[in-house]
Amino acid sequence: MKNPKAVDLPNFGVLECDLEQSEIDYLWEKVKKYTPEATWEGNTCVDAGKMEDKQFAINDDENIFTEKVLIPMTENYFSAYGTPFKHKSSHFHQMTFSRFWGRLSKDGDYQSIHDHQGVFTFVVWLRIPFEGKVERKIQPGFRPEAGDFVLVYPDTCGALQKRTWVLGPGAEGKMLFFPSDLNHIVYPHYSTEEYRISLAGDICLNSIMPSGLINPSADFASMAMHQGIYKTGQSVS
Repeated sequence: MKNPKAVDLPNFGVLECDLEQSEIDYLWEKVKKYTPEATWEGNTCVDAGKMEDKQFAINDDENIFTEKVLIPMTENYFSAYGTPFKHKSSHFHQMTFSRFWGRLSKDGDYQSIHDHQGVFTFVVWLRIPFEGKVERKIQPGFRPEAGDFVLVYPDTCGALQKRTWVLGPGAEGKMLFFPSDLNHIVYPHYSTEEYRISLAGDICLNSIMPSGLINPSADFASMAMHQGIYKTGQSVS
């Protein structure tokens, strides 16, 4: 036997980064703008009782987050991993910022396993008022992932694997960027009644901005002639 070597099979990963302080300050500005019914002391939400829902929509009003963070992250992902989906359209499409929201999570709040409707999803942690290593010691053995953010995905043998981010104040200002099809879970915290504050959003294909044929050799005239050949209610034999 001569020098066996490990061969990793291709897969799609995750990008992780720390935001610049100016970018964090911009996001805090938007959080407070779009939570007018909440009461803030600095970057601590002391009362959100008047908010009907602790989840709220945000707008990237000046496109600062889009231009300084999302576009570079998208380009970096494509460079590192390629396209995390199969093309099923005739044309390439530009990417667009689809949804942007924030969440104020009290002790006991959680988000069960889910994915998103998009190409890419991101999460930004702005305020983590607990230490994950402490959380899991509350009722030891019964809350092993308290406060954690977890990705769940099948490996090459079909078994489910988990990648866990143990959160704490050190995660504030950190961002994860991953394919929207990746299932993920947000586990609850218990050691404090202070709100955990996180942001999330989706990036999808822009349906009104195709940028070129995926198959350049396609007969475009034929494609155009056959557009709309099957109409709603028409039977196809």
